[in-house]
Amino acid sequence: MLDLLATGYPSLDHIVPISHVPGIGQTALLRQPLEQATMTYGGCGANVTVALQKLGFRTGLALVLGGDEPGKAYRDYLVDSGVDCQNVQALAGAVTSTSYLCRTPDGEAINFFHPGAADAWRGDLSLNGLEAVRWGLVTVGYAPYNRAFVEQMRAANIPLIWQMKGDIAAYPRAVVEQFVTASRIVFCNRFEAEYVCQTLGLTDIRQLFAQGIEQIILTLGAEGSRVLLPAEEHTIPSIPVPMVDTTGAGDAYTAGYLAGWWRGYGPGVAGRLGAVTASFVIEAIGCQTHLPDWDALQKRYEEHFGVL
Repeated sequence: MLDLLATGYPSLDHIVPISHVPGIGQTALLRQPLEQATMTYGGCGANVTVALQKLGFRTGLALVLGGDEPGKAYRDYLVDSGVDCQNVQALAGAVTSTSYLCRTPDGEAINFFHPGAADAWRGDLSLNGLEAVRWGLVTVGYAPYNRAFVEQMRAANIPLIWQMKGDIAAYPRAVVEQFVTASRIVFCNRFEAEYVCQTLGLTDIRQLFAQGIEQIILTLGAEGSRVLLPAEEHTIPSIPVPMVDTTGAGDAYTAGYLAGWWRGYGPGVAGRLGAVTASFVIEAIGCQTHLPDWDALQKRYEEHFGVL
């Protein structure tokens, strides 16, 4: 049984420090040559599944890698991490999706992304093993693939979680409408919430409750997060730790929240567990390089919030 089957772009993340974010016509300094950039594994769906594996859950991925050596190495890494890869495809002759993340001194990053094999996918999607999947997660990815994934989740009566990302090209109106209709839980930041409202003609993200959404988790960066339910709301503080790299913090929050909720904790505790999980990730470079196991997560939670 898989607790979660996720999809979304994979990414070979190349992280390079820069002096600042330049404006149009301006120049910023690379603190090291691009070819010496730190390479780590990323991609929203993969980040969530690997984090949940570390926290004691069974997860799988449905995505498209390139048939290149980096793609093969990424698949081997996922298998070694315990992630079920029966729905991971390798597209011959295509390169694996790659990101160049330019990181400022305060730990924030701007991302330049090449989708590679993921956007070269064509054909009919046929997912294996859905009878053993409890939940589905759709993150940012190639829209035709994601739409087919969501359709198969609905056909198999698998409840869906939608984690948004600030990639508007991946979310034309038809996709937003489909994902809202299919999902029970939505994770987004304030800018993504504004985009959904604008796209659907809503004045408040809470209006999604009238369309069948059961939980909305709104992440606010250093300001913390808010967990919204139809009849209650929880404000969650961020965890003060030395910030090295914020890349992947939102994905870690999603994993921590789901881990808490699936272990039977209420939404307020789950939100705090999400914030604590995110705090580990921002202490190091890379989305998957500093993920906690359950014991480490519980210890830090109790340092900040008391006995779990």
